[in-house]
Amino acid sequence: MVSPLTTVIEAELLEEGAFCFDFPHFCTLLHCGEGEAMQLVRYGVIHPEGSGPQHWRFRSLDLYRARLSRRLSRDLEIDMAGAALAVDLLERLRG
Repeated sequence: MVSPLTTVIEAELLEEGAFCFDFPHFCTLLHCGEGEAMQLVRYGVIHPEGSGPQHWRFRSLDLYRARLSRRLSRDLEIDMAGAALAVDLLERLRG
């Protein structure tokens, strides 16, 4: 007899607006280096709380915006400033 495969998925429910990720964890979730994540902050794509990278805390919304920005930059071949603008415009439309 063949037993069915069981897949275990672990997830964490994030409260909207809650600061839940430190900088290294955020970079891991985003699959990017610290330099690229710092560029996202510099262009205003994401807005961490804290005085510097070692004190930054990110929200789930920051992760969403960062992923969207990177995807737009890659798929549409636009620079980070253009991707940041596109993310802001999409959020206004979503409103």
